Amino acid sequence: MTMMMESDRVSSAESAGLQIKILMLKLMLCFSLLCGFGPLCVMRRAARCSSETGVRHRNLSLASCLSCGVFLSSCLLELLPDYLNDARQTFSRLGLALHFPLAEFILAMGFLVVFVVEQMLLAFREETGDVSHEKQALMDSHIQCHDKDALSRSQQRWRRLSWTDRSGCGEDGECHVGLRVFLLSFCVCVWALLEGLSVGSQQDPEGLLQACGALLLHNGIVAFGLAARLSQYGLRRGVAYGCLLLFSVTCPAGIGIGLALVGMNPSAQVQLVRCAVEGLTSGIFINVSVGGLLWQESCSPKHRVHKVAFLLTGFALVTAVQFSKV
Repeated sequence: MTMMMESDRVSSAESAGLQIKILMLKLMLCFSLLCGFGPLCVMRRAARCSSETGVRHRNLSLASCLSCGVFLSSCLLELLPDYLNDARQTFSRLGLALHFPLAEFILAMGFLVVFVVEQMLLAFREETGDVSHEKQALMDSHIQCHDKDALSRSQQRWRRLSWTDRSGCGEDGECHVGLRVFLLSFCVCVWALLEGLSVGSQQDPEGLLQACGALLLHNGIVAFGLAARLSQYGLRRGVAYGCLLLFSVTCPAGIGIGLALVGMNPSAQVQLVRCAVEGLTSGIFINVSVGGLLWQESCSPKHRVHKVAFLLTGFALVTAVQFSKV
């Protein structure tokens, strides 16, 4: 009789956990779409309606600094520690006694691959002398035309200088917008997928609600940061919406995959591949956050104190979410 009551209690706990995960899947999708598309639409409308180009660039730059803090904190406080912990556990299960820092080496390869690819693209562009049409294909022509009509020649010259300061590398920085957008979207989607897998495969009902709530808040903050960064790039509507939609569905997809894999013990090869993907993604994320986003904003001589304040605010938001998990 006692065994039957215990079995019923376990079954009811599993059923409640499954219902929480399904509800979380739906909430995650809706909340990510709201936190991503809402700010993006507001920023795009403000960019079209505002005639003060300097004010618009300042607001976008501050929002971008906020997103830099969010991405930097997400990488350094969550993705990177989780990767190093998973790598140690995987190597321990495989019985590997490494005398070489393999986990750190994979991380470094992810960091360096971005630099190598960018330099190869720059070298190819310099040799051919062909100006890439990548930026024109990605940028919103309506915003570009609006800016041209609103500015005089002297203001246009100032804007070109401002763009150069913001990118930190002039035309070289502008010609790889597509690469930066792809890498940033790839990193946040991999992070969301891994977090969704972690929540979907969790079987402890006590910590499930806390983990789900923290992930919901963190995912919304990252969606806002991604929207802010895409707004500053001035991408076409279809490109920006596609990136946000892909990110919004990735975490719910991870939760669904985690639900399907509950009770299954992944093989050592699968765990090793996951660690490699986590390591490369962490390295790429650090490069994109520090070398791509943070460095670009720090090169601009305007509003330095405000930028630091917004960056620290973004960092503090994700840090607070991490504290809520403790």
